[in-house]
Amino acid sequence: MVSLLIIQPSEPTTIQVFLKNEKGQTATYDIRSDETVTGFKTKVQAREGVQASQQRLIHEGRQMEDGRLLADYNVQEHSTIYLTFRLRGGCESDFTPKV
Repeated sequence: MVSLLIIQPSEPTTIQVFLKNEKGQTATYDIRSDETVTGFKTKVQAREGVQASQQRLIHEGRQMEDGRLLADYNVQEHSTIYLTFRLRGGCESDFTPKV
């Protein structure tokens, strides 16, 4: 006797995650389990006023890359994602550390 098990992909669910900024303030976001990093950055931009291009999102010590899924970074219900900002510009320095 042969059995065949067909598994249907589950529908994306809504989960709640926390976003903690550099000031230590935490905001709650409801996201879909299939949310992309880019999509989440867009939500953060709308709510926090930080341009998506200036955001660095960190989860479990890993910087999250645009175009990937939050699930790729093991983001689950009640996960905390850390928001830091990309440094703008910068200048070359003639500073050479002494060894």
